[in-house]
Amino acid sequence: MREVVLRLPRIAVEDVLDRLLPLVPSGVREGRSGAHAELLMRGPDVPSAEIIAAAVGRWPHTLAEREISEDWQERRLADYAADVIGERLVVRPDWAPPAPSGMLEVVLGESTAFGGGTHPTTRTCLELLLATSAAGAFADLGCGTGVLAIVAAQLGWAPVLALDIDPASIETARLNAERNTVNIDARVADLAVEAPPAADGFAANVPAELHGAIAAGLVGSAPTFGLASGFGVEEADGVSAVYRACGLSERQRRAAGGWSVLVLGPV
Repeated sequence: MREVVLRLPRIAVEDVLDRLLPLVPSGVREGRSGAHAELLMRGPDVPSAEIIAAAVGRWPHTLAEREISEDWQERRLADYAADVIGERLVVRPDWAPPAPSGMLEVVLGESTAFGGGTHPTTRTCLELLLATSAAGAFADLGCGTGVLAIVAAQLGWAPVLALDIDPASIETARLNAERNTVNIDARVADLAVEAPPAADGFAANVPAELHGAIAAGLVGSAPTFGLASGFGVEEADGVSAVYRACGLSERQRRAAGGWSVLVLGPV
């Protein structure tokens, strides 16, 4: 199968697509590479490089083409590139090759649960968690795939508890913990009405409105470290305030892709 990748300035994409899409019945997939955009075309109906160049017109561009496998599984594997988080962690699907030697890795099965490591909130929480020293029990509140709980266990936090309101997410977290040979206690819990467990550290990657209930449930439990995320930058001050009211102050704030992550510690 023929694959062509057209690389051009982002400002040119809309103009070029107007002329290119009628020429490619199988469609064009758009991606980004630094300050440029990449338009990917695959299949027997992809026009010649000359026709594509004519459609691009005056815009500066580069074209790269190659033959790829007809098998989608082989294509997926060939396209995979490890994404290193915090210079020491790779979160990868179970079909991908192992992480480079010396790296931590988390292997995740395919699921609909949130938290594959690519969302800005998950990724930033992982970076910040990697920068901490394990200091006792850890709770992943709203665990999704369980990736934060798994990394906490790998870093030496123990015991590690993972909670989520969705039973399917809890089952996913349990299976992922087994894949990564770590010990995690995953349970269904409604954090809107149930107080979080006492723990020395916690991560809560949940909507802003749920942080109020979590913060209220932490009164008297005295965690020494916390990560709060899952809300936009415009909501960060309000979330910070509810944790301060329960005895946790904001030590650091990160913004990523329009989202915020707060690092919390005792007042």
